[in-house]
Amino acid sequence: MTNLELIAKLAGVSRGTVDRVLHNRGQVRPETEEKVRAVMQELDFQPNALGRAFYLSRKKNKIGILVAFREPDFQKQVMQGVNEGVVYAQQHGVEVLIEYAHPDDTEGYLASLRRLLDGGVRGLAIRGVLSDEIDRCLREISREQMQIVVYNEDIRDKGLRDCFVGQDSCRAGACAACLMEQIAAPGGEMLLVGVDARHVSSEERLNGFAEYFRKRGTDVSHVIYGKGSHELTYRQTRDMIAAREHISGIFVSGAGLSGAAHAVDDAGLTGRIKVVGFDITESNMSFLKKGTVQFLIDQGPYMQGYRSVQLLTEAIFRDAPVETSFVDTGIQIKNPYNC
Repeated sequence: MTNLELIAKLAGVSRGTVDRVLHNRGQVRPETEEKVRAVMQELDFQPNALGRAFYLSRKKNKIGILVAFREPDFQKQVMQGVNEGVVYAQQHGVEVLIEYAHPDDTEGYLASLRRLLDGGVRGLAIRGVLSDEIDRCLREISREQMQIVVYNEDIRDKGLRDCFVGQDSCRAGACAACLMEQIAAPGGEMLLVGVDARHVSSEERLNGFAEYFRKRGTDVSHVIYGKGSHELTYRQTRDMIAAREHISGIFVSGAGLSGAAHAVDDAGLTGRIKVVGFDITESNMSFLKKGTVQFLIDQGPYMQGYRSVQLLTEAIFRDAPVETSFVDTGIQIKNPYNC
């Protein structure tokens, strides 16, 4: 039973009468209005907020969420935040539509995006993907009628979105470099493992990492791309370790860290080659706890999911723009003892 239904029951009136009292529409006898307001006071009912929630629920306001990740474990963490956000939205009279796509499947991503748009959403929360086709689709959306929040990975054209929810990836890469500098053997080579050259956040982390060492006179030029795949990253890392005997540190900028760690283990170099990467997934934590990986950086996947839904809900609820252009989900350093 909703709060409005409960008020109607306790006051002995219809839900429509409660609605007329909430919105001061008249056509209610003074004694009935007094009875309804007395029940509201007894329940500590906030008429402006909940009355607007009822109004919005009747208008069927909707927001759309597009979920697109390579690692199921990471996506699960994001979805925990999204699901909590859905509850928040429903409490404010806003319906949430959810679609899924793989970030490497541009056609599937576009199809999911268009289904959300066809569903009549007034706001979108999307995981950014670098794609000319997706950018064109976003440009076609009437920005007067649509607010767009991008989370986890930003999009290339910042003018196409109202807010980004995620890490400052360049600073996160520099943080990883600072950690690596303290633990890797001096004079060794660094191997950088990216996701894909078109992965915006991964590239920003790689740049932040490399720039940190360049400022200290150390060249960081060995970069491989594992496409976020355990198997491909494993093979490429194994081959690089075999070819370059002076590697003392491996930085993995996104998905695929378990493959790199597995290669270090199989080469018998656990502890000698230091590994720093991202995300508190089950496979990554197993390597962290056994000592193959020295540090993981968490990027707040739950908050990415929750805040994206919350921001859009509040914008629609207040009939106002999204309140901020950037929500920093932080740089949280994890070791075997705090994760």
